[in-house]
Amino acid sequence: MDRLNPLRSVLTGHDLTFLAGVPFVYHCHHYNLFHDQTLDDALGEELGAQVRFRAARSACSELLRALGSVLGASTPPERAELASLLLPWMGHGRIALSTSNTGGEATGTHLHYGFSWREKYGERVRREAPADSFAAGFAAAACEFIEGLPGGEIVATEDQCIALRDPGCHFTLRRTGRAETSAPVVDLAATEGLVGATLEGLDEARIAAIAAGLRDFVKGVAGDERGVIAAFGVFVTMHLSNYYNETIYEAIHHVERSQPALLPVAETLFREAGVQCVFNTFGNMLLSPEWEGLVGAPSGDPFELLSSCCAIARGLGFGHWILHEYDPGKRLVLRAPVDYEVPFYLRRYGRSGKPRCYVLQGAALAMAVLAHQVRWRESPRLTEEFYLSLFRGKVAWAAEQTLCPTRGDACCEVVVSAR
Repeated sequence: MDRLNPLRSVLTGHDLTFLAGVPFVYHCHHYNLFHDQTLDDALGEELGAQVRFRAARSACSELLRALGSVLGASTPPERAELASLLLPWMGHGRIALSTSNTGGEATGTHLHYGFSWREKYGERVRREAPADSFAAGFAAAACEFIEGLPGGEIVATEDQCIALRDPGCHFTLRRTGRAETSAPVVDLAATEGLVGATLEGLDEARIAAIAAGLRDFVKGVAGDERGVIAAFGVFVTMHLSNYYNETIYEAIHHVERSQPALLPVAETLFREAGVQCVFNTFGNMLLSPEWEGLVGAPSGDPFELLSSCCAIARGLGFGHWILHEYDPGKRLVLRAPVDYEVPFYLRRYGRSGKPRCYVLQGAALAMAVLAHQVRWRESPRLTEEFYLSLFRGKVAWAAEQTLCPTRGDACCEVVVSAR
């Protein structure tokens, strides 16, 4: 899939990444599994799965159609070849499709969510529902793409899943004849009109250099023979920002409408997803041999750690994160012109009366905790028990988003203060 790499682009000064104009980021399996579980906690298992499936079908359809247009995949065989190669290249496992204009079936191996869920929890937790809503959405979108069907007409049901201890993953595809109303597209062109002015902060030269090196490194990373990307001590995915954003905001808005008293709980859960991201993805990267080779092992200096986290965020496509202020042991201010959440919210929903950068809020809190409370020179193991010791009970730091472009502010800002 060397022909895909040239289709990557970066929005200069904003560190948002795109493939054929479609936004993507890198996240690891710890974050992905927690994200999906948070949706089920907020919405219930059945509605959570529906929201994930629809968001995946929409985001994957956008990507497949964009790639098909750029690469000239105009016939069903050409489209089928592109669809079969794309998912493993992105680190989501492999999927074999058999489609017609009425539906079909798909068989998956090492699908990211089911595979990583079994690897992480399989020996101690028994799952009751299939794990691969994202792959189901991809299979439905691929069927529509291959057969030239309107978007939203194919539904996919996962009737076997390795997370349920089935021998493999299998999906039944069915055409409903009811196309869904298309939502405003959130792509590079739309994003360019929604970003603010470029910002610079503390330790800018170091952050920019590491981010550029990390971005070059991940360009050379793709799925192995299983379609899995095992790097930095985690299972990495090249994932679609629009999937994450649609699922989060549809869940939040559903709770706002139906159970407003529970909104603070739902928002706390989605902030914790950002905490999980920094602890697991950023933390394991910092401790990995790959990071040591690119940058060097963490010294344990809090400022260096915060600087490194900003570089990781930029390199993975989260946005142009900067350290705007830092008072050692007392306060830090994290800013970005936008993060990957803001353009989606503005394009799909318009202005908000409150800050909406849930991942950024949780990430800023986790950065402060990891910088000041983890002994990095001792190469700690980032276990679930260690996570709970840092983030359960009274956390030593508190974060508040004070600026957000979704409500008309010039940039994103999260202030983190020691309690």
